[in-house]
Amino acid sequence: MTTAWERPLGLDVLCLPMPGEPLAEPDPVLEAGPVAPELSAPVARVAADDADRAFYRWMIGHHVTFGVWRMLADLLADAGRTGGLSEAGTARAAWWYDCYSALLLYAGSCTPEVYARSIRPRMAAKHPAFSGLWARDHERVASLLGTLSVPRDGVLKRALKRNRLVHMTVAQMLVPGGASLFKGHGGRAGNDITDAERDLFDEFFLVHRGVVTQASFTAAMLTRLNAIRDDLAADPVDARAEVFALLPTDLPGMVDELIAVVAEPLLAEAPVGAALP
Repeated sequence: MTTAWERPLGLDVLCLPMPGEPLAEPDPVLEAGPVAPELSAPVARVAADDADRAFYRWMIGHHVTFGVWRMLADLLADAGRTGGLSEAGTARAAWWYDCYSALLLYAGSCTPEVYARSIRPRMAAKHPAFSGLWARDHERVASLLGTLSVPRDGVLKRALKRNRLVHMTVAQMLVPGGASLFKGHGGRAGNDITDAERDLFDEFFLVHRGVVTQASFTAAMLTRLNAIRDDLAADPVDARAEVFALLPTDLPGMVDELIAVVAEPLLAEAPVGAALP
């Protein structure tokens, strides 16, 4: 059961389908036609102290990351069914990976001292070897990517290299000279991951698996992205310039681009002249 200690103020549980399961269509009996989803109340931006802000960013940043992985997996799955990634599909997949990199910088934007006080103990309390390797949505992305041919010098390969560099840089910034919880408890990447571990990961990050419509998914992503945009406007992320230089554009710019792309289904389905949330 989720406690107030585990949930940042104002952040709702994120509902997602299991990886590989499609977003559900609206019930035709209940839906008269395409309707733009109503966004839930804005996610509260926690600014009480550095520790609260760090945990808030860690959680909401991961929520949007899970959505990015979901959309990237859909793109890769379509490519697998049609014989491979097109040039446009490859560019879009690279862009999704750059969004993932930007969200890593946002989620892990606190100091090592705050991370050690506010985030790491929470994960260790869930499991001493808690690991991002247990993220089932990224597991599907990696599996799908492994079935596709990615040119070594192509735009997607470069985005993958940027992502690994950003990931390693953020990890070193948060735990300088130290080991992750997973490695600190003897974990190795080649070990089989269990459903129990995947469930623990979902439970920690407030993810519920079930039937989710496209409208509900879009609303959940836009609510969180708008909250991140407001948070960055009020408290810009202060990271080393060389870290930001890894991104194709600055962090607020990446968030704005994400908002525009995530809202595309609304623009495609809404009647002409309809007000969008």
